[in-house]
Amino acid sequence: MVKSYIKIAWRNLWRNRTFSAINIAGLTVGMAVSFTLLLYVLFQFSYDRFHEHGKDIYHLKLGAEGGSNTPVPLGPFVEKNIPEVKAVVRTTYLTPHLLKVGDKSVKQQGIFTDPGFLNVFTFPLLRGQGTLKDENVIVLTESTARKLFGDADPIGQIVNFDITHPLVVQGVVKDPPKNSTVRFAYLLSWKLCLQIMPWVGEEEWGNFGLNTYVQLNPAADPQVAGRKVRNLLHEQSGGIPETTYLIMHPMSKWKLYSEIKDGKIIGGEISSVRLFALLALGILLIACVNFMNLSTAQSERRAKEVGVRKAIGANKRTLIGQFMYESMMLVFISLVLALVLMWIILPRFNALTDSSLQLSLAPAYFWLAILVLAVLTGFVAGSYPAFVLSSFKPIKVLKGGLVEIKGSFKSRQTLVVFQFTLAIVLILVTIVIYRQIDFIRSRPLGYDTKGLVDVELEGKVYDNYDAFRQEAIASGAAVNGSIMMSSIAQTGGSVWGLRWPGQLPGEENTNFGIITATENFISTFGIQLKEGRDFQSAADSLSIILNEAAVKTMHLKDPVLGQQIVLNGEQRTITGIVKDFVWMKSYMPATPAVIPYNPSWRGMLTIKLNPALSVGEGLARLEKVYHRLNPDYPFAYSFVDATYEEKYAYEKLLGIMINVFATLAIVISCMGLLGLSVFAAARRRKEIGIRKVMGAGVAQVTVLLSRDFLKPVLIAIVIASPVASYIMIRWLQQYTYRISLEWWMYVLAGFTAVAIALMTVSIQSVRAALMNPVKALRSE
Repeated sequence: MVKSYIKIAWRNLWRNRTFSAINIAGLTVGMAVSFTLLLYVLFQFSYDRFHEHGKDIYHLKLGAEGGSNTPVPLGPFVEKNIPEVKAVVRTTYLTPHLLKVGDKSVKQQGIFTDPGFLNVFTFPLLRGQGTLKDENVIVLTESTARKLFGDADPIGQIVNFDITHPLVVQGVVKDPPKNSTVRFAYLLSWKLCLQIMPWVGEEEWGNFGLNTYVQLNPAADPQVAGRKVRNLLHEQSGGIPETTYLIMHPMSKWKLYSEIKDGKIIGGEISSVRLFALLALGILLIACVNFMNLSTAQSERRAKEVGVRKAIGANKRTLIGQFMYESMMLVFISLVLALVLMWIILPRFNALTDSSLQLSLAPAYFWLAILVLAVLTGFVAGSYPAFVLSSFKPIKVLKGGLVEIKGSFKSRQTLVVFQFTLAIVLILVTIVIYRQIDFIRSRPLGYDTKGLVDVELEGKVYDNYDAFRQEAIASGAAVNGSIMMSSIAQTGGSVWGLRWPGQLPGEENTNFGIITATENFISTFGIQLKEGRDFQSAADSLSIILNEAAVKTMHLKDPVLGQQIVLNGEQRTITGIVKDFVWMKSYMPATPAVIPYNPSWRGMLTIKLNPALSVGEGLARLEKVYHRLNPDYPFAYSFVDATYEEKYAYEKLLGIMINVFATLAIVISCMGLLGLSVFAAARRRKEIGIRKVMGAGVAQVTVLLSRDFLKPVLIAIVIASPVASYIMIRWLQQYTYRISLEWWMYVLAGFTAVAIALMTVSIQSVRAALMNPVKALRSE
């Protein structure tokens, strides 16, 4: 019996190979895309799940705005005074440093941390040990060890850290997986951190610059521990305002629920993950509806076959089995092809989303989910021909040739409305996202990024920074430069406790952004100076520049220039006021920022390349200067505009993904519309023949057939418009500066859908209109 089913199914597939190919292709693409998105969503939810003690690990964060910078002494104090806490680990932020072994050198990002790091976090030790109790040891990841030592055993070998610090390799750990929020290429001891950076200070409660993680005892109540740590900061240091309190952020929420405001976890990447999950479901629904439309439209053309088979003795059970088997066969062919397509596209998808998705590592419930979806799709698609066509009376079927089922065409039109509603929603979403991205990227930054290059200060140029700046200008590579704490395109630090004239009670708790700079700060970046002057020399060591937002926040009265404010205990004179410039992201309100002259907090030299030279020539001259002053370090640089663009990686990824999915949704929906037009043309063969005999031309018949197919598309436009509006209004609310939804967006989306639908159905309509009427009417 099964062999017979396979033979008949294969013959039908081959006889209608074009139709079958369209059907299989639509379902294959839909499944591949949906299952890839499903795998991506599961990957996002897998973040940090591999840690053995994950349910007991918390990240201490500032409750007001969710900042993760915490004071140096906080960790030891919590471990000593909070009985619910089993262990505490502090880590510095990822910073690149030079690791050198013989002639081999690599620049990698690592962290300084406490000895208990590998006891709290589960990063398997492959060789040696990872206690990190001594200042002269280093623990490497597997990939970093291979870069430095090849296949040789690195344990006990010497690695020169930043040239001047020889460290012994104590252990090798597995690389942190892609689904880890804690990442590093090597681990260094906390003692070494205090030796290299003595200003960190073990007792400095006002020095916020570390991550602090706590591991609770398994039996401890997190809410009790949370209440105990909440007010520790201002209780231990009078200089920290009461509005700065702590919350415990559980590891399970680090990745997807990273946004914290007023002590509450308000969201984060979970919104995009939910969106991708909805996209996966939408694309799969479109593909399945399309498959069912095409399958049932094709099956009704087999009504005469059903009649003949029943006339020669086939029973209803046999016919049901045949149709269900054919449907399942089509679905599982599509499933196999979809998995092959996934295997092909996953590397590019991983590169786009910075993921490490692999079919071979997919969890068991992923395979169970796609199997259930495949069986369900096959069953639903096969149920119509199986249970409806198999119930026909043979004499009725053989007399009419094509059976007319009441309401079947309207039901298919309803399914097409559903398909195109989803597709049009995606088109509208794509238009709005691209417009918003273009809007925020085209907003004036307040400074000129053209020709700005950041060069990290390390090695010998860290101390000889002014010589580096002057020689870069003397070489002709640059026309200007200023020493910065970090790139202007990155998020900087924050400070509170400022004092200024006319300050009201409680305003000392106000947070200000802080950017440290040196001579030529304003002229290097081309920032608009509203009043005063730029930093000119070391004589400005007690000078400070404010932006307009800071002046407004301080409600300073004119004349502002010359007034004194107190920053970190130092009295500074306001020598300049600049117009607000983008520091965080262009869609966020201007941050009140103070810019003190302070070369001690240095990390970056920002160079303004000579516009008279090509970029390549300017960089080549700059590299020569760098190597002459700092021969032990590789010349590394980054363009400020490229660093700024990285801030919009999520928005760009979202735009690309939505664009791809909208295109796929339209393509698959058009396949369904094509199936409907084929089915409708077959049902109206005689009508078309009669109209042609009565004198109707090709154009009239084409319009007649196309008109019915446009109805579901027009209905879909009406339904999709308010749905897309609701989604986009909610999405745009996260941006302070945002576009408005305009009428032309709806017109463009609707016109696109109508145009594509018309092109699709006109192919079949013209074909039907050109048909010889004799063939349709000869049975009469």
